[in-house]
Amino acid sequence: MKTQQPFDPGAGRRGLGSGKEKQANYVVGIDTGGTYTDGVLMDYRSREVLASGKTLTTREDLASGVVSVLKMLKIKDPSRVKLVGISSTLATNSVAEGKARDVGLILIGYDRELVASFGLEEKLSTPYFEFFAGGHSSQGEEQAPVDLDGIRAWVEENKDNVDAFAISSYFSPLNPSHEESAFQVIRDVCDHPVVLGHQLSTQLDSVKRAATASLNASLVAVMHEFIEAVKASLKNQEIHAPLMIVKGDGSLMPYTEAMEKPVETVLSGPAASAIGGLFFSGHSNALMIDVGGTTTDMALIEQGQVTVSDAGARVGEIETAVKAARIRTACVGCDSRISFGQGGRVEIGPDRVVPLCRLASRYSRVREAVMGLKVKDSIHWKISDIEFWFLHKSADPEELGISEHRHIQLLNLLNQGPASITAILEALGVHHRVQIKADPLFRQGLIEQATLTPTDLLHINGQMDTWDRDVARQTMVCACDMFSRDPKTFVSQTLDQIISMMVEEAVVFLAGQEKGADLPDMVDGHWGRWFLEESIRGKNAHLSVNISSRFPVIGIGAPAGIFVKRVAETLKAPFVLPAHAHVANAAGAVAGSVVAEKEAILYAQEAGDSHCFIVQIGDWRMSFNEYEEALSHARKKVGKMAREVAEGAGANDPQVKVRAVTEGALERIQARAVGNPRLSEEFGE
Repeated sequence: MKTQQPFDPGAGRRGLGSGKEKQANYVVGIDTGGTYTDGVLMDYRSREVLASGKTLTTREDLASGVVSVLKMLKIKDPSRVKLVGISSTLATNSVAEGKARDVGLILIGYDRELVASFGLEEKLSTPYFEFFAGGHSSQGEEQAPVDLDGIRAWVEENKDNVDAFAISSYFSPLNPSHEESAFQVIRDVCDHPVVLGHQLSTQLDSVKRAATASLNASLVAVMHEFIEAVKASLKNQEIHAPLMIVKGDGSLMPYTEAMEKPVETVLSGPAASAIGGLFFSGHSNALMIDVGGTTTDMALIEQGQVTVSDAGARVGEIETAVKAARIRTACVGCDSRISFGQGGRVEIGPDRVVPLCRLASRYSRVREAVMGLKVKDSIHWKISDIEFWFLHKSADPEELGISEHRHIQLLNLLNQGPASITAILEALGVHHRVQIKADPLFRQGLIEQATLTPTDLLHINGQMDTWDRDVARQTMVCACDMFSRDPKTFVSQTLDQIISMMVEEAVVFLAGQEKGADLPDMVDGHWGRWFLEESIRGKNAHLSVNISSRFPVIGIGAPAGIFVKRVAETLKAPFVLPAHAHVANAAGAVAGSVVAEKEAILYAQEAGDSHCFIVQIGDWRMSFNEYEEALSHARKKVGKMAREVAEGAGANDPQVKVRAVTEGALERIQARAVGNPRLSEEFGE
């Protein structure tokens, strides 16, 4: 096996300079974010970015955005592409937007009353769940025989209501036999995808494990469709390279594994950004801040590694047992809605809209409507004049099964093009948007909104020049007039407010990294707010407050040089803007390592006067008379398994580390194998 050059984080900042482009092996990285899909073409050995592309994410069809960005890279010789890596918001957005599939969750050995008394049903991520006898004890012994007849009857009853099944048995990481038996029963009844809890997580938190299994099952079909479309796109571009997907901890896994365990791609996008920041900047200790259209994401890099959360990734209100990068996400980005609260107070976010300057560049009718406000007496201006609704693509109400009269009217109107809310109200003959009851159409993603955003403000002050500056300015003038704001200071004050929001998020995130720190999730209390505000603005004539970061700040994303630079200045930290910062997330999709982790659980099992030591590794189980013998066998077994899994997943010469962690009465022997991804020629393709 050929030995490849290890990744050199600093190489991303250096040029080719070798004159050996003809011998180059290429890798392609793609990141599908909430607003943009980014792509990079890199020389694998020199790490030079040869081409990059950025296009708007096609939210209704993510794969078509991948096709667009591949074409932008203009790859002259697709045979040189030896690896493709993709990070995606698909898993997170599918849950947030209600596009995940319905799942039937089978809970074996769980206490129905206990789950109900703590209100844990909402944490299970599905309304279709049922309790059955069975499960095991903390020593892996059967609590009761598993109710296979009951499971069979329930599956028969619900197979037409759900698209997949998930099974979680009490203490299944110590003994998965009941999950395996239930799996066979489901297989006898139908061919729905089935997910077993112990195969996703060895955590003993039974509710988290069940939620993780349920969430994973709900995403299997969605991820399968996405990856099949991406594979077809690559084939269409004559790219026949291994396809890897970014996991939530920033490592890479083969697409086949992603289709089986899509839940592990939660927080894939922010993790890729952190890896890209590390890759291009060469800083092994830094705070990474990625400013996107929808959110601002923060991650901490320590000793060349992205810090990982022990608690597990969280998707909305669903707590999972999925290992993921420790990310803090703030609902503020370049496409955040700018609105006005009581007394004309400016509010930013949390919802995402399309910048009005962008919509006007695409539709002349939007430009005409907004610029037409100039000739309208300002006393008649309304906020509904500068908010537009529009469709991504034409929508047939009959095909969509929509029967509500006003919804049909609305869709037929918007099929003609975007319209201001003022125009919509007039056309539908109603006085207020509430009367339309359009929320279901927004939740389904049929209708989007456009109004004033930070992107518009950046066009006004000249820091962006991509779309229609005149529309942005007229929108701002109207808003300021309606809410008695000074147009001359509105832009700078609003951008200052965004910086303050980001600084607060960074302060909370960094302070919370300290072990044992039990701090609230926001700066609270009168004194807390005062200290923070003084550290940012320093207006007090008698006292100064200074907060400074001990880490440099890496800016990622197209607007990083605008926003993150000022955040770093406020935190008195060095600012690092890597080369290709605008597409660093895409580079992170291919710059990560392939990681495989295997874990053995070792615990004592007692029966009367005799006892033994059990080693459980997934479905494999073995009994030993002596503790040292069990420990030695467990270490060798998991180390070998981790190496084999990593090599099978595409790692080249993976390095293995094994450690033991005591958790109450049991011991976890954990093996981690890490290696660079192999290129296609090394796969023998």
